[in-house]
Amino acid sequence: MLQLAFAYINGIYFYILACHKGANHGLMNRYEDKQVLYLRGFDIEESVASGGSQAVGFSSVDAAQFNWTLGRLLASRDFRVFKVLSPKDVYWETVEAQRYFYSEFADMIPLARQPMRSIFLNALRWKEGVADLLDRMDHFVVYVPSISESALWELQQLDTDDRRGRVTVVFDQDAIEKKEMHLGLQQKLQNDLGDKLIWRKEGPAPDLTAAELRERLSREFLLTTPEAFEKEIEEHRRRIAADSARLPPGARETWLDCEFYPALDTDKLKALREFAARIQALVAAGTGEKGITCLPLFLNHVQMRIFMTLLMGEHHETGLALAAYAAVMQGALDYFGRPGKKAGDLSEEGRERHLAMLQDHFEMARHIGLRMLSFGKSHEFGDYSAIAAAEFEATVDRTMGAVGKFLETVRSRPPVL
Repeated sequence: MLQLAFAYINGIYFYILACHKGANHGLMNRYEDKQVLYLRGFDIEESVASGGSQAVGFSSVDAAQFNWTLGRLLASRDFRVFKVLSPKDVYWETVEAQRYFYSEFADMIPLARQPMRSIFLNALRWKEGVADLLDRMDHFVVYVPSISESALWELQQLDTDDRRGRVTVVFDQDAIEKKEMHLGLQQKLQNDLGDKLIWRKEGPAPDLTAAELRERLSREFLLTTPEAFEKEIEEHRRRIAADSARLPPGARETWLDCEFYPALDTDKLKALREFAARIQALVAAGTGEKGITCLPLFLNHVQMRIFMTLLMGEHHETGLALAAYAAVMQGALDYFGRPGKKAGDLSEEGRERHLAMLQDHFEMARHIGLRMLSFGKSHEFGDYSAIAAAEFEATVDRTMGAVGKFLETVRSRPPVL
């Protein structure tokens, strides 16, 4: 189970990073294609505790469905469409990507770029990220399936003389009405279930009605419906092709850093980083002069290091932690694979199964670790495989040395009879 958890968690992170890196590749290179920023209200979701560690979730799917519609209608070699990656995007898009979680991570890279490029923005700084993109985009498609403060803020940024004429607002009346039902259901659940409602949309209900918002938007932007947008797509394509950003090709090629870390307040984030540093220090001590005094505890620290580096978006460090994990697995394989009785030996009936499990974990850690180390930063596109292999092997050798010294002390103990 742990092997599957490692592969799944690393796979999710790798997909998010591949999305952002694919978007940076599109932003950093000069193309004559029109760049389109797709903005939308996200789907609403709630989760209810159902007992133990289980929960039942439910959500709207309007934005997810329009994602696929827009990708099918607009994303092509003539248009480069960018969107901000939402949590629900990760859920739906990795349904297909999961087949690569346990095989070849690199095969996720082309998948993460289709049909549009997805940018990861930290929830603490998403407004800065969106604002940084605006002057580089030739056109804006805004899908409105709900009335939310974030969507209204984005529309406000587009309501300028320079941008207003380059906006297409797709107003989904039916979806807005469904969201109002969701919010009503959420309030009822909150009243009836209290703390059992563990995930919900926060914030007050919007002041605007759907009719008021529609009337306001129609005064400033080209307004259409999802059905009309699809029916009149050729006209929309012609309109987009005629638009140009304030920054032309050649003046807008830069990148956005991938700020993948928890969106916590300053004190909580500082405490989390300090905890991660303590875990790193414990792993370093085990492979340093102090050495390993308890191998299971050292392995626990290495596992925690893997999870903490992923949580903080430090995939290079994740690769090194996985190298240490691979070394422990190799050390255990060498120790238990040798013939003869030894301290803590495996039972005969479970021997082959446990050795196979150690081998699987070793191969998993090596495969994923090398790819994390080879990936580079989110704006780097060189071949880092040779450097990654050298770093990986150096960490394996150093950790194997510490594991070997510990196991020598185990071998000197009387054998288990």
